[in-house]
Amino acid sequence: MDNERRLKIIKKVDVNAVIKKDNILFTIDDIDLKYNITEGNFYINKELFGKIPHILKNGKICMFGNVEFHLNELIEENSLDSIVCKYIPWLLRLPLELKLLEFLFEIEYYIKNYLGYEIKEETIKNNFIQSIIEIDTVEQLWETIEEMDNYRVYEIYIKKYEDYSIFLRKERNIIYYGRDAYKKSRQRITGRKCNNLAGKTAFIGVGSVNSYIIKYCFANGLNDVVLIDHDKYTVDNAFRFAFPYKGKKKIYAVKEFCKNLDKVNLKLFNLNIRADSDANIINDCKRIIVSVDNFMSWLHIASFLEKNCSENVEIILAAINNFGENAKLVKTSPKQIVNTTYNFLFKSRITERREMLGNGCGRSIAIYDEEILVKLAKKVVKSLVEKINEDEIVYVEVEKY
Repeated sequence: MDNERRLKIIKKVDVNAVIKKDNILFTIDDIDLKYNITEGNFYINKELFGKIPHILKNGKICMFGNVEFHLNELIEENSLDSIVCKYIPWLLRLPLELKLLEFLFEIEYYIKNYLGYEIKEETIKNNFIQSIIEIDTVEQLWETIEEMDNYRVYEIYIKKYEDYSIFLRKERNIIYYGRDAYKKSRQRITGRKCNNLAGKTAFIGVGSVNSYIIKYCFANGLNDVVLIDHDKYTVDNAFRFAFPYKGKKKIYAVKEFCKNLDKVNLKLFNLNIRADSDANIINDCKRIIVSVDNFMSWLHIASFLEKNCSENVEIILAAINNFGENAKLVKTSPKQIVNTTYNFLFKSRITERREMLGNGCGRSIAIYDEEILVKLAKKVVKSLVEKINEDEIVYVEVEKY
């Protein structure tokens, strides 16, 4: 790609960009930058190292920590456009709490290269923590680390991100760091505070739809779970089930997954619910999420819940239609569950005929798009923490290719 073409791309963000020798100089948000054409690297004022994340000591802008850009010559035009028009403006305009979060994600790099300490990783258990510190600014983060007492274990977190924290311990010129891997893995899924799903939750049906919802609920802090299903995981489930443990009952496949999540309390019921099933299986549940794969099961479950749930139990029905055109959910109450289930099954937004919501999906031509499974799961979790209209069917769709 010639220099005039490079300049034209960079002028999308700064019409005054100019070429000087081997560099293209430009400005975003009153901050001076340069693109070194020979290296394929971007530079910014070195003084911003340790103030804005993803900047190296020499002023190079990188993707994270200490991995700098290397533009592929074959796709330089697309890469240059993405970096200049999307990545750099995003980086410079990061809200303060997200700047802090980025620094925490790469803390070992900055402790070594910005603060100058030797850095080592170690396992630090919660019961060893002696000081818990909330930070509000980047400056406060570095000051807190510098001022830590020797041999004392600190937990440091950001106000809006209590669920993502780091553990630090100083021994003279060495700082030991650790993370709560459970919290970190959830943070990567949710991208926000993720301790907001308290209370026992029952999942009736642990198939394609509910397996994704379960995973997102776990990521959002759910830790008291009842699983009710009678089916096995088979090869039919391979591309539409979140827990791949072939040959196991689906509820035991989830249990296998949860061996890594020692904070999750599980109760398992290997059965299909009928109208006259034992009410104790949903005892003390705050909420119940239903997704099964045939009409008779839906109707049996509706009758069972109407008969056995107390008034304050929250019920969510979730499903994907057989042709993958859309997914939907509805929040209802035990008093309305039978009527709501009929509407959910038989009413279509597009036609007057009933929706096809399964009827033995493993043996049918049911179409499942993982994008829609994920979108539906996120929508269900959102409906659990935010108010949505009861008995109003909410549709979820994916873009058509």
